[in-house]
Amino acid sequence: MEKVLFVTHWKYNATSRYLKIFYNNGTGELYHPVPEFIYNNLLRCENKTAFVHKYLEYDLHFRKLSIA
Repeated sequence: MEKVLFVTHWKYNATSRYLKIFYNNGTGELYHPVPEFIYNNLLRCENKTAFVHKYLEYDLHFRKLSIA
């Protein structure tokens, strides 16, 4: 059975524009370059996981690295 994945916490560095997102299974992802206005939108939205899926994973302007 597949475990449901959801965002537990995140860290953003406005200087380097790196956004680190951590999930309930202990993994994480690093996105770069993420403009500050997108981070601000992440803070305002209620469903962080849906926001990551819609606006970060499918935006080709961001580089994504997995963090184990």
